[in-house]
Amino acid sequence: MKRIILHWTGGTHTVSALDREHYHFIVDGQGKLFEGRFKPEANLNPKSGTYAAHTLGCNTGSIGISMAAMLNATESPFNAGKYPLTKIQFEAAAKQVAKLCKQYGIPVNKSTVLSHAEVQPTLGIRQRGKWDVARLPWNPKIVGAIECGDEFRRLVLAEM
Repeated sequence: MKRIILHWTGGTHTVSALDREHYHFIVDGQGKLFEGRFKPEANLNPKSGTYAAHTLGCNTGSIGISMAAMLNATESPFNAGKYPLTKIQFEAAAKQVAKLCKQYGIPVNKSTVLSHAEVQPTLGIRQRGKWDVARLPWNPKIVGAIECGDEFRRLVLAEM
């Protein structure tokens, strides 16, 4: 495995069967971690229907972790909706990512631990307007994909 990509589901705070199909790990609204249907290794050599398809053109070698949140959220003007991403989810995801980085020998930097919103500007892989994670509802001072990604990487490194 060569990278980890952070997402939100665009759903409620509850992990759904569909979430489990698309992500290797999902954190619910209370910060509880759930495993997806596929192990990360399924994304080493993806074949249709046998891997976690979480990031357009960037699934091979990538672990997808998501936070169950952000149903009906809007980027501009920003509105996190009825199921906003929570600080406890973000922190729980950072703990899991730190474990995964250790387990798979993945260094923590902008091209190996990043949010879905960072994939296009950082890796140059077009993503059809994905903005997860470009806002942190509990901290309105942090705005933008890179800024949110930097905060996430800071938390991951602190867990290591």
